[in-house]
Amino acid sequence: MLLYLPVVTPWWYTSIIEPIMRRLVEVADVHILAPIPWRNTGIRPEQISSCRDLPQITWHIIDDPGHTDLRFNATNVREDLLSFVRSLAPDLTLCRTADFETAYRFPGIVRFLMEVAATPFYVTPCTSMIAERPFANGVMPELGVAASRRLDDLVDSRWTEMRQHWDATIPDRTVLREALSISDDRPLLLMPLEYDDKENFFNDHYMSTGTCSLAMIREVAEKFAEHWHIVVTDHPLNELYVDRSKLRSAISALGRNVQLSEPTVAGIPATLAVARHANGMVLGNSKSFGLGALFSVPMVRRSAFASADWLACDTDLDRFEPLARTGKTAAPSQSDARRWFAYHLANEAFDPTDPDLSGDDLVDRMTRAVNPDRWDAGMARVLAVKHEPVQ
Repeated sequence: MLLYLPVVTPWWYTSIIEPIMRRLVEVADVHILAPIPWRNTGIRPEQISSCRDLPQITWHIIDDPGHTDLRFNATNVREDLLSFVRSLAPDLTLCRTADFETAYRFPGIVRFLMEVAATPFYVTPCTSMIAERPFANGVMPELGVAASRRLDDLVDSRWTEMRQHWDATIPDRTVLREALSISDDRPLLLMPLEYDDKENFFNDHYMSTGTCSLAMIREVAEKFAEHWHIVVTDHPLNELYVDRSKLRSAISALGRNVQLSEPTVAGIPATLAVARHANGMVLGNSKSFGLGALFSVPMVRRSAFASADWLACDTDLDRFEPLARTGKTAAPSQSDARRWFAYHLANEAFDPTDPDLSGDDLVDRMTRAVNPDRWDAGMARVLAVKHEPVQ
């Protein structure tokens, strides 16, 4: 078993990676392959020391001058890296990397550790998923009638409680627009941003797809501002760790029909509040697509990655704008959204710190995409509502 970890941050290591390692050593010969620290990613000496009670782990720390490229574009060191990985001959590789192209060339089964898209439900912050395809929004396999019915039953009470809570808590359209200081004379477009700090190499690698925050905002403003109110909502980690003064100034220069929202609107996380009343949503790889699905918001996605057909995501801003403005574009159905949330939370999501999680469970998640035996425990970890604002 190989864990390939170029873009692991300290939080990810402590909260997710180390708990996973401690379970995998029960069932596998574990090798860790990662670079030295750079831009708050990589493996630090103290992290290795924290596992000194696990002598069965073999560490391979890359300190070659090209180690920085491993995070998002290993072209310059790829052949050497591939040669080394082939020498290890892993049956299974679990990756936290933004260079998917290189990882796909590893031998054996390759999977990716990714965040889950749980909102508006609540799961523990370290809840993760093991994915065959990263950023494949809403994608799930064909399920039989019995399996689909079981998922519907599992999510039923939580779905009802969640919808009742947010329908009662999120302010109505009039209150929302008053809080945003915008009139009701034009449709509302939501743009949820992604984490923009230096440690997020996923943005660096896919900037050419148009998901760079400011570039994307300017493009959308050029095409939408004449007929729409555009509300940009920020990623909560940007509010904590990223200086947004330049972004705010740039958005202010785009005119009165484009604004960067405050973190909350009428006491509700801004993305959640605006999504409830949005007439359209433009996003890249943001997990906020789940809110678009929940509230049946028409979406256009600028990304190199797949979106499930049921999300009805357009990919062309020019085509999307007039259709969404006149209410003629497709949107996700509530039944499909409900089914996907049930599948995602019951089958894909897991808590690495769960005391009942075993190494065999992790191997099963890497080798078997669908396992109904994990559904009851998976859904039991989900709260319909955390009774304080979440995003």
